[in-house]
Amino acid sequence: MEYLYGIQIFLILMFFFFSYLILIRKNYRLISGFHSSSPEEQQQMIKAGYPQAVGKMMLHVGIVLTLGFLLQLFHIPYAMEGSYIVMLIVLFIESLLMTKKRKKKSQKINKTVLAVSFILVIVVFAIPFLPNTLEIHENSFEMTGLYGEEWAFSDVEEISLYDELPEIIIRTNGISMFGKHLGNYRMEELGAGKLFLRSDKAPYIVVHTQDNFVIINTDQPDKTMAYYQQLQQASQ
Repeated sequence: MEYLYGIQIFLILMFFFFSYLILIRKNYRLISGFHSSSPEEQQQMIKAGYPQAVGKMMLHVGIVLTLGFLLQLFHIPYAMEGSYIVMLIVLFIESLLMTKKRKKKSQKINKTVLAVSFILVIVVFAIPFLPNTLEIHENSFEMTGLYGEEWAFSDVEEISLYDELPEIIIRTNGISMFGKHLGNYRMEELGAGKLFLRSDKAPYIVVHTQDNFVIINTDQPDKTMAYYQQLQQASQ
């Protein structure tokens, strides 16, 4: 969690710093497309309020991320994830409004880029909700879906139920969002392994293999217990 705090603090400082340079120092050359515009076009954008709008947008994003960070410190669930969603909404809406303040030949391109970016953002936030399913085969079990993998029962050393999990040290290749953790992680006490966590609530199925581990749960405790019983029976 500490590295997430570090990223959040870096983003907050970055947005506040650039808003200061644009709004207070009036360093408009930092704004994309401003430096390459002719002096006449630059004056038109200044008169239309385009540079000021960019600076205010960065200030607003910095405030949103700061609020999300503070709420996270008070253990408000999904505060940081929520702040990212609000940040994207602010960026999209204010960027769309700013296209009217830019030179006309750039407006059509900007709107297209914004539309594509918005679609990509929706896709990214939808990815963690794609299902993973446990499938039992004759000599192995498989987690299907995103980051799916198959493990042979001959490699399984132990299958346990945990009420609490060790702390996540780092995500090496995966997605953590809205209490869901999917992919490859390094955890205290366990080392490197794979997580298929659809909820932050127990129970958790921990499968120790010869090389690593895999942890599985669902958003329904009864379903998680059913997975555990299937794995126990199939591995015997």
